[in-house]
Amino acid sequence: MSAFNTTVPSLDCDDETLRGHLQGADIPTLLMTVAHLTGDLTILKPEWKPVVAMGVAGSGMTPETEAQVRAFCLQRLLAFRDSGRPAPGRPTSDQLHALGTWLMGPVIEPYLPLIAEEAVTAEEDLRTPRWHKDHVAPNRDFKVVIIGAGESGMIAALRFKQAGVPFVVYEKGSDVGGTWRENTYPGCRVDIHSFFYSFSFARHIWDDCFAPAPQVFAYMQAVARENGLYEHIQFNTEVSDAHWDEATQRWQLLCRNSDGQIRVDSNVVVFAVGQLNRPMIPAIPGIEQFEGPTFHSAQWDHSVDWSGKRVGVIGTGASATQFIPQLAKTAADLKVFARTTNWLLPTPDLHEKNSESCKWLLAHVPHYSLWNRVAMAMPQGVGFLEDVMVDVDYPPTEVAVSARNEQLRQDISAWMEPQFADRPDLRDVLVPDSPVGGKRIVRDNGTWISTLKRDNVSMIRQPIEAITPKGICCVDGTEHEFDLIVYGTGFHASKFLMPINITGRGGVALHEAWKGDDARAYLGMTVPEFPNMFCMYGPNTSLVVYSTIIQFSELTAKYIVDAVRLLLEGGHQSMEVKEPVFETYNQRIDQANLLRAWGFSKVNSWYKNSKGRVTQNFPFNAVEFWHRTHEVEPTDYHLS
Repeated sequence: MSAFNTTVPSLDCDDETLRGHLQGADIPTLLMTVAHLTGDLTILKPEWKPVVAMGVAGSGMTPETEAQVRAFCLQRLLAFRDSGRPAPGRPTSDQLHALGTWLMGPVIEPYLPLIAEEAVTAEEDLRTPRWHKDHVAPNRDFKVVIIGAGESGMIAALRFKQAGVPFVVYEKGSDVGGTWRENTYPGCRVDIHSFFYSFSFARHIWDDCFAPAPQVFAYMQAVARENGLYEHIQFNTEVSDAHWDEATQRWQLLCRNSDGQIRVDSNVVVFAVGQLNRPMIPAIPGIEQFEGPTFHSAQWDHSVDWSGKRVGVIGTGASATQFIPQLAKTAADLKVFARTTNWLLPTPDLHEKNSESCKWLLAHVPHYSLWNRVAMAMPQGVGFLEDVMVDVDYPPTEVAVSARNEQLRQDISAWMEPQFADRPDLRDVLVPDSPVGGKRIVRDNGTWISTLKRDNVSMIRQPIEAITPKGICCVDGTEHEFDLIVYGTGFHASKFLMPINITGRGGVALHEAWKGDDARAYLGMTVPEFPNMFCMYGPNTSLVVYSTIIQFSELTAKYIVDAVRLLLEGGHQSMEVKEPVFETYNQRIDQANLLRAWGFSKVNSWYKNSKGRVTQNFPFNAVEFWHRTHEVEPTDYHLS
């Protein structure tokens, strides 16, 4: 199975084969594909318009109407096949507008330039650099260092390679993939549909709707291998220090590998180290006393067998809701300790396989893969942002922050409540006492609630007082004895770029400037007094109600590569974001985050730092980030 699915196939099959596989086609994708191939936009009839719900565009048709649509599309596809005409190229702007507004209505119009970049073909990727160092600055000695070979480091590496800019990637681990290499806990999988949680230029034919971690890791390896990235990466090499040298106008880095310490320098440094890679173990008294095995979910000990054991789990975040159902299958007794609980996003196909017909259509029908991607990118690109925005006149409360937020709460509750109608005692542990969006929304297909209903599973809401040699003691004096304790307590997400020691112009220490966990950056990328330094997945770039981090990484990489173009074209040695630009941007970020459910609510979440400021989330829509990162505005920077 290739990692790539952007080459347009020819429709070369017999009638019955096509007829059979069309029974498994996604109706909106099928109609958009046929409209594009035939050039007949009248195919997009108003009565066939999809229904968008919970971020997914579905047909909303009766089975009889769906059968009529499939038969209609079969005849149009057979006529296209028999005509011998080649498949058209990328959709034109007008076609994309027509198909997008049919799918989503006028709300999609501002997003169309962003969506156009998702419609990649083998001939054209709009995010590929339109310049090359050989033409811009052929004789200049110039090098970029990228730190990290996860998904963001990989896309930065690819774009620099396409631009002909010399670069090297230092990765502390033994392979690419970042979080998908590191997290191996049972049940680990993506929580964005696989066809959208992938690079726009490397559409993949996935086995699962929401791919398990091993599939994602293998995909990352395939992308790195097929794009020739491995030869640019030095594995098992950790960067410990980065210092800006005023005299040379270059970054000096100290790295450690199996041979000891090495020193390297570069014109530009790109930190692509991620946010969710430093496990957080809670500071609970007695934590070292427990006599049994204990580990964090991100450091899963696969030598430990939990079958028939008494297991304690601390935390109910996104990872915990994936591995707890796996533990519950064979543990004798499982107790889950949680201060808060998460809203669930109904996702019926969370654990489903993609049908063989789906995979056949992606591989054999021209542009079906493209429109499958677009049909997901449009509704998920818009997402739920307006549903979590605070309406100060509503008025906002810890129940709901607006009328739209209340409607979303009711919709989710209507899906959840029938599942525990026979267990009313679970209401307090399943229905959050915070607004939807106050903390991370967790995808579920009914597995989470059914797990908590098991006889061998119980939820403990009492605060933990201490960990004892035998188990966990709560503040009410109850001691729960365990054979194994697992921490599903998240990561030090707000401590960006730790533990790397970074000093900028004038010897300014980055982590002192950020006061430990109060990181700020312009567009999540650049910081005053740190010239030629860029972050990927930096402060306030997390997306929790729309889009994907891969999409934002692609946009970030495009901006960083354009910044290097600016340096090379202008013969500049350095670029440093201006303080007023930085301050104004971050003031706006902070003000907007206070008017989102996650900033308004007092519920504990990883979105906030120790001071309660939201350091993680980007509070505006994807269109704004696209516009801000489409190209560098030179007046935002001091160029020298």
